[in-house]
Amino acid sequence: MDHPSPQQQQGFDALVSVAFEKSWRFVEKDPFLTHNAEALLRARLRIHLERSLETGEKNVLHLANNAIWNLRTELGRQPSIVPFSQRPGKRS
Repeated sequence: MDHPSPQQQQGFDALVSVAFEKSWRFVEKDPFLTHNAEALLRARLRIHLERSLETGEKNVLHLANNAIWNLRTELGRQPSIVPFSQRPGKRS
């Protein structure tokens, strides 16, 4: 198994950080994922990003989108459907 050079590792970490920030903005508001603890979501998101990088993906947008998709597949569930008239803040 090849070990990355310090420069490669630094680039790898930078890509993960940028993709993480881009994808986290969506994950933290995703109704399919809100039932999960924030720490779990953050850890699993990072793992999905790192796996995509290890398979050769270098495009930040693709990394973010793939990680969100994988996280939703792994931890997501259908949000409760609340009739519009019964949603908080709605007046009858």
